[in-house]
Amino acid sequence: MKSKDLRELAISHYENGKKAPEIAKLLANKAHRSTIFRWIDRYQQSGSLNAIRQTGRPRSKRTKRLVNSVKNRLKSKSLRKSSRTMAKDFNVSNSTIIRVLKEDLSKYPYKKIRVPKLTSAHKAKRKSNCTWMRKNLNREKVQTTMYTDEKIFTTNGYFNPKNDIVWADDRQSANEEGGVFEEEKYPINVMVALGVTWNGLTQPFFFDQGERLNAEKYIDVLKFYKREGNRLFNSDDWTFQQDGASSHTSNLAQNFCKNHFKSFIPKEKWPPNSPELNPMDYSVWNEISKNVDYKKVTNRENLISEIEKAIKKIDQNFTREVIGTFLSRVYSIEKNNGDIIINNHS
Repeated sequence: MKSKDLRELAISHYENGKKAPEIAKLLANKAHRSTIFRWIDRYQQSGSLNAIRQTGRPRSKRTKRLVNSVKNRLKSKSLRKSSRTMAKDFNVSNSTIIRVLKEDLSKYPYKKIRVPKLTSAHKAKRKSNCTWMRKNLNREKVQTTMYTDEKIFTTNGYFNPKNDIVWADDRQSANEEGGVFEEEKYPINVMVALGVTWNGLTQPFFFDQGERLNAEKYIDVLKFYKREGNRLFNSDDWTFQQDGASSHTSNLAQNFCKNHFKSFIPKEKWPPNSPELNPMDYSVWNEISKNVDYKKVTNRENLISEIEKAIKKIDQNFTREVIGTFLSRVYSIEKNNGDIIINNHS
């Protein structure tokens, strides 16, 4: 589809009340939502979608030859593809390479992310278990499941090196303006157990100071999950999910689940090394951590208070959106033969 046709279709969706992220999906991501934002902004200002005539000097560095060279470099399996390396190799500025990547080739930068290293056995098990879930878990079952996890929060807090940027004249000035992220060697910490459901989050379960998660302690956590699930679903007719941590897969924990939950996913059926299948891992924890004001934390009680406040900011619309991607993730893992899946919700 031509660019003009895409613009016209995007504006048609906009006039029908759609927003840029929705329009991007409707266009099968053939145009990035930032591009759609520009089209909408131009349309609002001028009432027209005609391309803006370029002004200023003609291109001198961003030539067709350079665009093709960058395009071929991206296809290479052996050559380095960073913008700075290409700028040096092609004798142009880094900003020119970035413009070629973004404006001429419609590429966008993505930071590397950490994922579990899977063996062939892990992949085979992940695929077979996802096949089982596809056959046994429908949309209604997913919406009546509690997904759970435990996490240690520390006063070292949430740090995103990609977004936490300070603009300054030099490194020293940047440091003075908050450009240094200091990590304590022995930070204040607290372990939290939490569950997410279609009807919202559970209350948090805070471990006592110095307590660690083992099979015996986990029984107390399971009793807590049981009470919270009955409260959120207003019955005991729901399914319990947990990951493959050793405390979860112990005979003590598995027997408790069999005897006290009306339905649960046993350890044999939950795919190993699969954080991209647990809504707590692939979304909820990160969202909570971003909402914690770590600057206010001076002791353990402060940290608990901030976590509680952050949890209250998570609404039902968010939890439903997060859980709504679960089945598509199951299908993707099965389709990709048990390999790791990466998508926009991760």
